[in-house]
Order: sequence, then structure tokens, then C-alpha cells
Amino acid sequence: MDDEIVYSLTKVRVGKYNALDGIYAQDINTWQEFQELVDELVESKDEISFRILGFDTVDIMAKLATEYILKQQGRKDGKKYATISDIPYGKGYDLLENEMAKQITRLDKAGYSLFFITHDKDKQFETREGLKYDKTTLSLSGRVRDLILNMVDFIVFIEIGKEREGTALVDKRWIYFRGDSSLEAGSRFKHVPDRIEYSYTGFIKTIEDAIAKEYNNDTNAMQKAMEEQNKRREEEAKKFIEQEKNKMTAEEMIQEITKLVTPLDDQTKIKIAKKFKEILGDANYMNATDEEALAEALEFVKSVIAE
Repeated sequence: MDDEIVYSLTKVRVGKYNALDGIYAQDINTWQEFQELVDELVESKDEISFRILGFDTVDIMAKLATEYILKQQGRKDGKKYATISDIPYGKGYDLLENEMAKQITRLDKAGYSLFFITHDKDKQFETREGLKYDKTTLSLSGRVRDLILNMVDFIVFIEIGKEREGTALVDKRWIYFRGDSSLEAGSRFKHVPDRIEYSYTGFIKTIEDAIAKEYNNDTNAMQKAMEEQNKRREEEAKKFIEQEKNKMTAEEMIQEITKLVTPLDDQTKIKIAKKFKEILGDANYMNATDEEALAEALEFVKSVIAE
């Protein structure tokens, strides 16, 4: 987190990237590395102490995911795509959103609390009456913006501003929970202030107070609801993690496909090879690494055999 203006979009709590005790940072250079990290975090949930995951920044996540989609779809189509819009019929945007949603949702279902960071940009808007004005908004745009905003409970805007104390101007850092015509911020909870002075403990207290007011400050009712929610979430997370652990690996799916395809006649094999080229980008499935595509290929083989 820099000393410049940033946006934080969070489902629960906020952390600091590198300088605070108890924070572990893992650099990610490719989307494949992120996929592998998600696999590890999900399957090893019971063995690790992490409970809050921060993504710094979502803009970089989208860039890495875009590069991955361009490469994967280009291989399938036998073309070289330079931008996501080059993929015909808007399919690229669907693929990008689905891939990002898939990995983020896996972490959410595994029981992690998620915290997203992005930066700001100034954007000009125009009212129906033709009045133009500037507003500070998230640097995210398009389908990625929609995806993240639909996932979060808070859009928190953080900035350093000038405040007058007596005759002097001093720097103060503020956390905004509510936006206005000049900046974007918001919350799913009604009882939050417009802003507070920057403080981790103040941030947590503000959220706790907002939740308490949803229960009319009935601490017993709030505690009961929290315990029930945590229990249900933990049970759902354990079930999801178990399902993930039992998923076939790419190598296992390749072995299963080989076992099913080997005894088939040549005409059926040709039919399957054509479909594999469409799904995997190559009729030769032996070197495929995309588990989702391999799962689709395996299901196709099973459907052909069942005909």
C-alpha cells in the first residue's frame, strides 16, 4: 500500500502488504502461478494459519489473467490474439471474468476472508441536464470491475488530505466508507460513518459497530448469529475442500482418457480427436495441462462411449 490514494474493496478485514508483523507476501508473476497458489491454499487450508488473503493489486490480477486467456484461447483457435477484444463475439470478456471468478470463488468457498486493493482514477461524468463533473473512481473497469464489486461488502477509499489545525495545514489520512459526487465509496451496511481517521483498529471498530447496529445493539443476538454463521461457513468450507481434494489431476485425467480411448475404433477416435482440438487446442491431449479443459474432454469421451 503506497502513500498515494488507494482503494480497498473488502469482504471482511484489511491488512498491510509487507511492513506489518504477521503478514506474508507471495509474489505472483503469471496466472498459472496464481492457480497453483490457489490449489495449495485450498487443499492445505487446515494446515496453514492464513485466514485473510489480500490481492495487491486487482489490476495486476486482471493483467495476468488476460495474458493467460489470450494464450489459452489462441492455442485453441490456432491464432495469436493481442488483446481480449480480439477474441471473436466478445468471448474473451466472458472467459476472463469466468476464470478470475473461478479462482477467487474457490478461495472464498474454502473459508478465507478476501481483501482487494486497486488504485484510483479521475473520470468525467455528465448529468441528464448536460452538467459535467469529475469523480474519483476505481481504476478497474468493465467486467473485472463488475466482478469485484459484486463480491465485496465494502468499497473503502483511503487518501491523504490537508486539514487545518489552528493556523497550520497538516496532513491527515482518512478512510472513507461513503462516497459522494466527487469520490466512490460504499458499504452494504447502513450504519457506517462517512469517514474516519486512518486506523486499523478504528476500521475494525467501525465495522463491528455497524454490524451491532443491524441487531439494534443486541450483543446476544449478534453473537448468536455470528456463531451460527461461522459454524455454517466452516461446514461448507470443509465440504468444498474435500471435494477439491478428490478432484482428478491433469495427469490422472490424461490416464483415464487414454484408458477409455484406446479400445475404440478408428472412426470414433477421429471424432474424439476433432473435439479435442476444439476443447484443448490440440488433438494430442497427452501434453495438455488445463485441468478444466481436460475435464471437459474426459466428459466428452464418456458421452461418446455412452451413445
